[in-house]
Amino acid sequence: MIPLQTLLERLEKAGLVVSTQGSFDRLQTIDHLAHDSRKVRPNGLFVAIKGGKADGHLFIDKAVSNEETIAVVCEVMPVEASRRFPGIAFIEVRDSRVALGELAAAFYGDPSRELKIVGVTGTNGKTTTTYLIHHLLMTLGEKAGLVGTIENRIGNDPVASTHTTPDALDLQRLLREMVDAGCTACAVEVSSQALVQHRLHGVAFDVGIFSNLTQDHLDYHGTLEAYRDAKKILFDMLPETATALYNIDDSAGESLVTGTAAEVVSYGQAAEADIRVEVLENTIRGLKLRLDGAERRFRLAGFFNAYNLAAAYGAGRALGYDRDTLLDALAEAPPVPGRFEQFAFKDGTIVIVDYAHTPDALKNVLQTIRETKPKEAALWCIFGCGGDRDPTKRHEMGATVERFADHVIVTADNSRTEPLQRILNDIRSGMERPGEAYWIEDRRAAIQAAAVHARPGDVVLVAGKGHEDYQIVGEKRFPFDDREEVKKHFKVRGSVTS
Repeated sequence: MIPLQTLLERLEKAGLVVSTQGSFDRLQTIDHLAHDSRKVRPNGLFVAIKGGKADGHLFIDKAVSNEETIAVVCEVMPVEASRRFPGIAFIEVRDSRVALGELAAAFYGDPSRELKIVGVTGTNGKTTTTYLIHHLLMTLGEKAGLVGTIENRIGNDPVASTHTTPDALDLQRLLREMVDAGCTACAVEVSSQALVQHRLHGVAFDVGIFSNLTQDHLDYHGTLEAYRDAKKILFDMLPETATALYNIDDSAGESLVTGTAAEVVSYGQAAEADIRVEVLENTIRGLKLRLDGAERRFRLAGFFNAYNLAAAYGAGRALGYDRDTLLDALAEAPPVPGRFEQFAFKDGTIVIVDYAHTPDALKNVLQTIRETKPKEAALWCIFGCGGDRDPTKRHEMGATVERFADHVIVTADNSRTEPLQRILNDIRSGMERPGEAYWIEDRRAAIQAAAVHARPGDVVLVAGKGHEDYQIVGEKRFPFDDREEVKKHFKVRGSVTS
C-alpha cells in the first residue's frame, strides 16, 4: 500500500507530470499497479501505455469501470475526464513507459538501491555472463539474484522467465522479492527492447557491461545504428558512482560508453585493455587463459567465452573483490544450460546444443568446434531461423554454416506465423551448394537424421534453441527440447554424459 499523493510527488519530482484532473484525496492509498486493463482491481492505479499492438488509452473506460479504481496515468488526458469519470484521479505524463518505471520503483520501495546491480547488454554473451556473475557472487558468499532469458533466480531458487528482461512492474516486484529473501546483489540481462521501452527505468545500476554488437533484432529496431543506440541507453543511465565495463575489441564499444558519468573500464585481448585476457589453450573441453596477468583453466570453451569470463571478472573487480579470489571462483563455473552444452557418447560422438541464432554467434560456435575437434571428426550443423523476425540475417547464416560445417541440416526453428518454405528459401539464398545440404523440415527428424548418419567420433552442433523447451508454430507452442531429443536419438551410441 502506498499513498496516491506519494506516487504523484514521485512523478512530479521526475519532471513527468503535464497536468492533473479529478479527485486527489490525500487519504487514498494504492494497493497495486497495472498496465493491463483486465488486471485492474479496486484500489488500483492503471497506467495507459501506447504499445506495439494496442494502445492502453483505448482501454481507460474498461480500467475504471470498477467504481473503486483510484487513478489513471496517461499520455493523453481524456476529454472532460473529471466529468466523465467522477472520483478518478487522472495524471497526464510526458511518457507513460517512463512513468511506469518510476511508479513501479516507488511502489516496491526502490529495491535496486538495496542491491548491487550488474546489468549486461550486447548481442551475444548476455546469458553466459550473467550466469558467471551469479556464480561468482554465490561462491563468494553473497546471496545473489539473476534476471535473464533462461530463468530468474533468487539465490539458487529458480523463478520462471518469460522475457530476457521483464516489464517494469514484474522486474521491480522480483527485485523486492530478492531483497526480502536476503539477496545483496543481482545480475540482470538487459535487452535492447527493454531499454527502448524503459523497462529498466528506476533501476539503480552499479555496473553496466557491454559484450558486443552484431546484427540482430533489426525487425524491431530497423537499423544497426538504432540497435546500437538502444544499447547505449544503459550506459547513459549509469551514475558517477557506477562502473561502465566495455569490450575494447568490439568496434562499437567505445561509442557506447562515450558520455557516461560512470568510471569507464575496458576489457579484451588488445594490449591497451584495462583488463586483458589472453587465450593460451582452447580445447573443446575448456580454456586456459591469462586473465589480468594470472593463468587459470576454465570449464568453458571457445574464444567467445574468454570475453564472457573477462566481463564477469571485471564486474567482480568493480564490486571490490580481489583478483585471485575471483579467478579461483570463475575456474569452477559450470557451463550454462543450452550454451555450448555438450553431450559425449560412448562411441566418441559429441553433440553440442547452443542458443546461437545470429550470424556472429553461429560463426563463433562453429569456428570454436572446428578449431578444437579431432582432425578426423566431421562437423555437422543442424540449424534454422526464426519466423516473424529479421529476415536479412538468414542468407548470412546459410553462408556461414556452409563455410564451417562439413555436413549441413537445415530445419525449422520457431517458424511462428511465417511460412516455413519462405524461411528456408532465405537461408538457401546464402548458400553456394544448397543441393549438398539436407533439408528436413521437421526438427525432430533432423536430429534423428544426424544420429543415423554421423560417424562415431563426429561432432554435431544443434543450434538456435539452446535452453528452450518449446517449438512455436503459428500462434501455438508445442513441447520440444533439443537436449532431450539428442539424448533420445543418439542413445544408440551408448551412454551419455553432459
